[in-house]
Amino acid sequence: MEFRGTTHPNAHFVDLAFAIDSESASLMSTISVYILLILLASYLLFSLTRRQRNLPLPPGPPGYHIIGNVHDIPHQYAWLTYAKWAKQYGDIVYYNVFGKVTIVLNSLEAATELLDKRSSNYSDRPRMVMANELMDWDWDFAHMAYTDRWRRHRRMFHQYFQPRNLASYYPIQKKMTIKLLDQLVQSPENFASHIQQLVSSVVLQAAYGYEVKEENDFYVNLVHTAVKPLLLVVHASGKYLVEFLPALKHVPAWVPGTGFKRDAKIWAQGTRDLRDLPFEMVKKSMAEGVAEKSFVLDNLEKMKADTAENVKEVEETIKNCAGIIFLAGSDTTSALLLAWVLAMVHYPEVQGKAQKEIDKALGGNRLPEFADRDSTPFIEATLLETMRWHAITPLALPHRAMREDEYKGYRIPAGATITPNAWAILHDEELYPEPHRFNPERFLKDGAINFELQPDPVLTGGFGYGRRVCPGRHLATNTAWIAMTSILATYNISKAVDDEGVVIEPSIAFTDGLVSHAKPYQVQFTPRSTDVYKLIDNAKAENSI
Repeated sequence: MEFRGTTHPNAHFVDLAFAIDSESASLMSTISVYILLILLASYLLFSLTRRQRNLPLPPGPPGYHIIGNVHDIPHQYAWLTYAKWAKQYGDIVYYNVFGKVTIVLNSLEAATELLDKRSSNYSDRPRMVMANELMDWDWDFAHMAYTDRWRRHRRMFHQYFQPRNLASYYPIQKKMTIKLLDQLVQSPENFASHIQQLVSSVVLQAAYGYEVKEENDFYVNLVHTAVKPLLLVVHASGKYLVEFLPALKHVPAWVPGTGFKRDAKIWAQGTRDLRDLPFEMVKKSMAEGVAEKSFVLDNLEKMKADTAENVKEVEETIKNCAGIIFLAGSDTTSALLLAWVLAMVHYPEVQGKAQKEIDKALGGNRLPEFADRDSTPFIEATLLETMRWHAITPLALPHRAMREDEYKGYRIPAGATITPNAWAILHDEELYPEPHRFNPERFLKDGAINFELQPDPVLTGGFGYGRRVCPGRHLATNTAWIAMTSILATYNISKAVDDEGVVIEPSIAFTDGLVSHAKPYQVQFTPRSTDVYKLIDNAKAENSI
């Protein structure tokens, strides 16, 4: 039957069905494309994974089934053993203990390629059983896994200590340096304690608004108590079997061979005290209306002003960040300065050249200011060379491979611990000729800082690698610079002499551990002239010391 002049009653259903069919066809076509893309991506990923799994592991010392290289891992000064292995096996070295894989990076090329260029895969941290799980260091964001929790901590820390904010710390850095100069007049033999007080004072003021009045300070002692055991466990190697067999942490402490659990319980109290007690001191001062400006005060007030719903989480982040400012800043910067003093006494020609530059910049009638930094490139080079000559953290904190990867034809398994050997990199003869010689001029050209021939040690391992580079590095180097320049402006550093007039030779020797310190030594600080006393007294009066 034919209908004329009218629309078929079911025509709109036909049109609709056609439209639906067209849309369905289009949708199915799109879905097909996506499916093909997914299948192609899956195939490529499978092929890549299969190819990677067929690749050899990096070379390393031969081990045994099950136990792996348990007999090979170094128990002391691991960076020296790893550097030795590099000469035998190459710049990346593999070993495993009870199935836990470690890959050591002994070259700048390897560290840059993996930790910087592929940072999205290598910014995680491995499991740290002793430090995080038994000693309660899990609050330290330097140890945290690469998660949103870590990002919150890093963001808060960076916002407060980014370079544009550092001028606000100049007054306390200068004030405590003047106090150091005065202490060197009164008791130069205690120079190591004086330097440690300077550094601790700066970070305590920055973090908590607390000024250290004397060396035997309660809060300064907190960091010394907490940090000593920590330095021994992060790169524990074979010292603590629980790192390789985590189930051992559940064995009762009374069982023979579990002394590590009893030690960890004692050390954990120091860990908690370091984080909690200074923080509670600030909160009490705030309640009394007498709190000084600091990282904690500013962020707690900001938290209240923002009326954040997640108050507990924000407060914990503030407390944790303040604790790491206190911890890391106190130990590493004092280690750097004590290594520098040792270098000055062994390289008097460097000391003399630095003093000539300072005298020219200051005119010999005042103490240094941060404004003098650009006009003292040799001092800047001396600071950089100290970082290179003695790697404060010889093995940077370990990273973790989140996904399986390939480097130079070798397979890097997912979950592998990646240990950058900063000491080996900073003493690489191809990067730094005569690496054991203290030579600031390696970073100078035409009277200015230059890294064309030898790379900047700040970037080659002085403060870590990739996204886990130390965010407090600018504050640390500022404190070191003002201390170095002020000491050289006022004192000569020379070898000590005993009561019989015999020169005491200071050994160039450093401790083992995460942060390596110069072993105790003696030197002599002698005022460069009688005008030094007047300079220090005037500075004390101007800064209310």
